[in-house]
Amino acid sequence: MAKVTRVSFIIVGILLFVLVFAMFPAVLQPDRLDGSLQFQWTKGLSSISGYFKGMAGGETFRYMSGTNELSFWIEIGRSFTVTFTYMMIGAVIGMTIGILLGIYFAVTRAHWLKRLLELTSVLPDFVIVMLLQFLIVFIASETGIVVFQVASFSTDEPAVALPLLSTIIIPAIYMIRNVALHMNLTLTEDYISFAKARGLGKRYIIFYHALPNVLPFVKADLHKFMAILFGNLFIFEYLYNLGGVTMLVFSNAFTREGYQYSLVVNGIFTLLLLYAIIFAVLKALVYGWGKVFAR
Repeated sequence: MAKVTRVSFIIVGILLFVLVFAMFPAVLQPDRLDGSLQFQWTKGLSSISGYFKGMAGGETFRYMSGTNELSFWIEIGRSFTVTFTYMMIGAVIGMTIGILLGIYFAVTRAHWLKRLLELTSVLPDFVIVMLLQFLIVFIASETGIVVFQVASFSTDEPAVALPLLSTIIIPAIYMIRNVALHMNLTLTEDYISFAKARGLGKRYIIFYHALPNVLPFVKADLHKFMAILFGNLFIFEYLYNLGGVTMLVFSNAFTREGYQYSLVVNGIFTLLLLYAIIFAVLKALVYGWGKVFAR
């Protein structure tokens, strides 16, 4: 199968998946008599049909927020910028720190650091966010000094430092474990022993012999890395009260008029666009690491 044909099938498959996935809240409706959930496929199919029909008149890109009718194109700009900024900075810095610390954890003899890493890696993302917020509140109550804002209280004074710290720490923990694991395995290979026998320096062996053979594993795990980054995006934006894409969608998905299918579909497409952009940047970053440390 030609590459263009394969890519076309993938794109069409993604579009169909989004359209079908978003229709389930419209399909699952409670029974008026006993309250049990019933499948009403006609409502789901009519939602999809209405989405395409509404493109001509623009109804597909309008939604209700409370009693106000808003334009999706106007409102999504700020939300896209918020989510993109936090996710991009967290992904790039988290990967960079993860690779460097992963190398360090692979060669260090400080076993307590490895145990600390194992402990933090089992904590859910929302627990890490809440622990960071609790730490800031505790420091403020003990010293009277507010180190960082624990959440955004208005659009004019958004929380910046603590959300960025969270988006860096959470994916970095996964990357540290991944790089440390593959680096430990790579350092046991015969060509590493041969490089040591030649009298090459430790840092040179790590960065110019071992690391180039670890980076393909990092590249292969980029989707897992992205899944961790995006997996709890709504919880992340909710706990920090950030006006990102998921907050826009979840806050307005259901109104007094019912389920807003078009808004949910447009929101998912926006998240897919964000995913594609950040994934491309991370892939380029891994490629750059490989070029810098190529033998």
